[in-house]
Amino acid sequence: MSPLLAALAVTFAVLGARAAYPTPFLRLQALAFDTLQRGAGRPLSDGGRDDVVVIDIDDASLAQIGQWPWPRDTVAELIEVLQDSDARAIGLDIVFSEADRTSPRRLAADWTSRLGLAVVRSDGATGRPLPDNDDVLARVFARGRVVAGFGLIRDPNGAGRPKAGGLLRQDAAQLEALPPYRGAIRNLPALEQAAADQGSFMVAGETDEIIRRMPLVLKLEDAPIPSLVLSVLRLAHAQSPLVLLRGVRSAGMSGAIVGYDLEFAGRRIPLEADGSMRLRFSERGERSTVSAAQVLAAKHDPEKREALRQRIAGRIVLVGASALGLVDRRATPFDGFEPGVNIHAGAIEQILRGDILVRPYWAGSVETFLAVAIAVAAATLVAVARLRWSVGLLTAVVLGAASFAWVAYRCGVLVDASLMLGLPPLAFVTAALTRHYVAEREARALRTAFKQYLSPDLVETLARDPSGLRLGGEEREMTFLFTDVEGFTSFTERSEPSELVGALNAYLDGVCAVAFRHGGTIDKIVGDAVHVMFNAPLDQPDHASRAVACALEIDAFARGFAAQHTSGFGVTRIGVNTGPAVVGNFGGARRFDYTAHGDAINTAARLEAINKRFGTSICVSQATVERTGEVTGLRFRAVGGIILKGKAAATEIYTVVVPTAANTAHFDRYDAAFEALARRDPGASDQMRRVHADDPQDPLAAFHAGRLDAGDSDLVLNRAA
Repeated sequence: MSPLLAALAVTFAVLGARAAYPTPFLRLQALAFDTLQRGAGRPLSDGGRDDVVVIDIDDASLAQIGQWPWPRDTVAELIEVLQDSDARAIGLDIVFSEADRTSPRRLAADWTSRLGLAVVRSDGATGRPLPDNDDVLARVFARGRVVAGFGLIRDPNGAGRPKAGGLLRQDAAQLEALPPYRGAIRNLPALEQAAADQGSFMVAGETDEIIRRMPLVLKLEDAPIPSLVLSVLRLAHAQSPLVLLRGVRSAGMSGAIVGYDLEFAGRRIPLEADGSMRLRFSERGERSTVSAAQVLAAKHDPEKREALRQRIAGRIVLVGASALGLVDRRATPFDGFEPGVNIHAGAIEQILRGDILVRPYWAGSVETFLAVAIAVAAATLVAVARLRWSVGLLTAVVLGAASFAWVAYRCGVLVDASLMLGLPPLAFVTAALTRHYVAEREARALRTAFKQYLSPDLVETLARDPSGLRLGGEEREMTFLFTDVEGFTSFTERSEPSELVGALNAYLDGVCAVAFRHGGTIDKIVGDAVHVMFNAPLDQPDHASRAVACALEIDAFARGFAAQHTSGFGVTRIGVNTGPAVVGNFGGARRFDYTAHGDAINTAARLEAINKRFGTSICVSQATVERTGEVTGLRFRAVGGIILKGKAAATEIYTVVVPTAANTAHFDRYDAAFEALARRDPGASDQMRRVHADDPQDPLAAFHAGRLDAGDSDLVLNRAA
């Protein structure tokens, strides 16, 4: 598989998993949005003025006034102070669903029924009912500007629909995607009737329980219900109607509603299909918050009341609890324990400032398209270009996607960069690994193929450090070794094909193994002849010594091989020469061969053939001998000079042997006789004849004795070979 196809397969597998199992991907999206929230939270105030003031029933208030729930007349005092301080609208993130058990009227009735005690007013008056705290609170609600909150539950409880006005819609299709609620936790009827309006304070976290949206429109028994946020805003704007505009954003040709706008008081609030608004959180610490205890303390202190009025006059006020024991804390991207009332306050501030986060209906399609396009581009670059270009593109994509999402967020548009940050790197890694796998597979195939021509050690060296392999053509000094089997043609003619193939393969396998052991490269195998070169493709400073040692071992192998065959097949002639040559890849676009060309190669081939004339098995040129130097355990024996075809000067030739105690003295006498012939000493011919008589089996002594008997005393053989 190509790197590009592998990357495409992984890319579309991820897209398929995203469609089939969206939850993990939605969590990644939420994490990306949370990161943007934490990096670019909105400011808490605009021009030094807060839009919303939170009256906080905090731990200090509980310590001063007492445990919650407080008597309703105390709550009435709190709201009355806020009304007298000219609050524009007062939203209660609290529900009063049960009668106040601390009301004097309820206490008196309870004492009478349980204890038989009669409650008498201190002034002795009769006929006047004792006060009821819920009535006191209802009268304060009736003074105006109070929006009561209520809760919704999933299961029906027969409570009916709370009073909440102002929400208009065009048709029932807008309710399809709203979360269904079947029951309500309502305020006492008297409080509902007295409140200027009501709204649901429900805030639900996502699958990880983190609050990221504020539901503005909810559904109770198939009827739309406004949130506390909407009802407070509506009251603050002279009870302007809330109008749902359908079809502002539709998903393609399906017509499914993916969002719509809510319009009131000249503002448009973009909503998700579930009626929620995406929240843009701010950091805590500077929000305008007043402890409920401070508000109550201002009731009888004109100076404190004036300071409070300066702080909240003309502003929206929300009353809620942050005390730990009241369990109204929620997790947000900024804080794991954010008071619920602060979340409502933040939503109101967003709407008033028009600082609304929008997730366009087309964003998902565009993000997917860009992620796939970038992934394909990265994978293509990995497949066809150098790795550094691919890494550069990937880095640019990551930085570009992150920057784009950041800028879009600052402009109020939510862009999910998680897919663009995740899919291209995944495609890149897949393509890179596939390319690496393909390269490794090709390298293994190349290694296997080259082991037919190079020694295994040399192949492994090249695999570890390919920089040592310089293909393409270069001139260098090299040593060449040529072999040929004596009598191969006649052996071919008298042998059965199976016998021929088996013997030849066994012979060639042995010769190649010897060449590999000495680091030689098999240039060619032509029939029974093997051409070996040294010092290519890797540098071998001792290439001449390697070739000579290789020639000796091949000679020993060939003699042993011939001894095992009754036909004598295997006796080998070897020629070794050192000189400059051009080595590299030669051929065309469809086929090329790594080989060498030069006169040194031709000389080695002729040295192999000239062995027949001298009766030797190895002929080595003087150039090779000079580069080999003195080697312990080897001895070069001079043969003489010969003028080869195409050459004007004679080539000095040697053979190489392994001296033993039995033949060392003979070799010394031969060398002395050869040197005497070279000096043209009188009696040199007789000296060489005596050497031959000492060992008639010595082919060199026999050759020279025969030549001298024929009247040829010149050591340079003028007859061309």
